[in-house]
Amino acid sequence: MAIAVILAGGKGIRFGDAIPKQFKTLGGKPIIQYTIEAFFFHPDIDELIITYPTDYKAEIEKIASAFSGHKAITLVAGGASRMETTLAALNVIGEQRKKVLFHDAVRPFVSHDIISQTILALDNYDAVDVVIPTADTIVEIDAAEKQLTAIPERSRLRRGQTPQGFWADSLKAAYQTMDTERLNHFSDDCGVFLDQNPTAAIGIVAGDDKNIKITTPIDFFLAEQILYSGQAASRSVLSEKKQKKSVIIFGASSGLGAAAIQAMKEQGWLVFPASRSTGVDIRHAEQVQSFFKEVLNKTSTIDAVVIFSGILKTGKITEMNPSDIREMIDVNLVGTINVALTAYPYLKKAGGHLLLVSSSSYFRGRANSAVYSASKAAVVNLTQALSEEWADDNIAVSCIAPRRANTPMRRKAFPKENPAVCLAPEVVSKEVIGMLMHPQTGLIKHIY
Repeated sequence: MAIAVILAGGKGIRFGDAIPKQFKTLGGKPIIQYTIEAFFFHPDIDELIITYPTDYKAEIEKIASAFSGHKAITLVAGGASRMETTLAALNVIGEQRKKVLFHDAVRPFVSHDIISQTILALDNYDAVDVVIPTADTIVEIDAAEKQLTAIPERSRLRRGQTPQGFWADSLKAAYQTMDTERLNHFSDDCGVFLDQNPTAAIGIVAGDDKNIKITTPIDFFLAEQILYSGQAASRSVLSEKKQKKSVIIFGASSGLGAAAIQAMKEQGWLVFPASRSTGVDIRHAEQVQSFFKEVLNKTSTIDAVVIFSGILKTGKITEMNPSDIREMIDVNLVGTINVALTAYPYLKKAGGHLLLVSSSSYFRGRANSAVYSASKAAVVNLTQALSEEWADDNIAVSCIAPRRANTPMRRKAFPKENPAVCLAPEVVSKEVIGMLMHPQTGLIKHIY
């Protein structure tokens, strides 16, 4: 277990906005709210300390009040600098020998995996930093900022992210022994800790390109794209990882569905396939409901439901048969809703997982596939909405968005396409297994 310190004491002058960037609205809620959610709903975080600019106490109190439960949230006024704000949080923690993670409030997309790995790594290191490789060459310049003085070897350079992990008492000792004037020359806590403990073992955890820090307007634009593409991190809702599952698969007769069945059986899972060929058409809610009742007579719980059912017909929308348009909407969207509504009480009882299937075309409608692209975009939006509505019921709702795969549906729609450039169904099956074993909800997994 660990304490999370969310550093939101700055006023974000580089952003050039009237309010601190952590309070700027992103996708309908303040940036800092996403950050709080990531840590509040992580099972290994048992306490949060949130720092804030002194003039924005009312704003942070309002945001924090939306979080209720067994985890304590302490609000702490920030200092005049990043380092003074860290020290203010450490003073609240006191002399505890406890794991503590410091995270920038304006990194809203930190994943639960990164948080977990940082906490775990502290078992073997004095401190932990989250880093990612740099694609750009990094150069060193002189103090006057006029000339280049060195080009370090890029293979050994990394870009630092947060969280940074420490043992609270050790970090506090480093701050207490640091000269006050020197303190504000540092930009992060690992720098302070290493300066005072030059022989310390500081481990590294792989970060994520999506774990961006929103510092400038272009960062905000990128954050919007991450959020709207469905790639943002989300909350954990499933505490128990069942190694063996009972799974219902719709669209199981061929393609991705058939491959997933084989992969799940190899895992030792109990699989119940359904498709139109077996008398279950997801366009008809009563057929879906009857099938769920049949399955429950064969197993005690339904742990997961996966919907591979889909229809792809190509052509200019103005030239398409209206019945073909209606069929695609009914199967790809209405049928998915029918299954979701029917699955809800079963998954709520089991603490289960609903996995939907979209397409890489969802984020950009493609010519001659307008209805298909639109209906698959709707599936992604449905995933995001249900993941929020059902989170308190301990139901995970996620979605995979494979690029074009080598399936009968694809070959029929694009008979001249080279199968070698398409995904093998087995690759998708592996990702499906991984998604169903993951405790988070709201994930949109792109499979390339």
